[in-house]
Amino acid sequence: MNGLPVILAQRADATRSELELGIEADNPWFEGHFPGQPILPGVVQIGWAVHFAHTLHSLGPEVVNLEQIKFRRPILPGARLTLRLTPSADRQKLRYEYCDAETSYSSGTLNYGSAA
Repeated sequence: MNGLPVILAQRADATRSELELGIEADNPWFEGHFPGQPILPGVVQIGWAVHFAHTLHSLGPEVVNLEQIKFRRPILPGARLTLRLTPSADRQKLRYEYCDAETSYSSGTLNYGSAA
């Protein structure tokens, strides 16, 4: 995927992984969204979660559906965030969250199983 964030640090154990991300101001996803007040599009946030779920947890890349998607705060150029990825025990779903020490910016669940 073009326009990925910079990975500043990575931690993982048997149940989840965490990526410390630097979202650079010149990331191409900010272009045109929105002029004068750029924010990271929600579809890009989901796309990055899918990408890292695939590369770190060998899930997908095909997602059947999305569940409980929430965009709480805009992600701005220059942000430094943690992306938490937590696959379910059966590996049919993966919960993701973009956050910092105080705030959750966005979260959701990627469903890799059958559509219900």
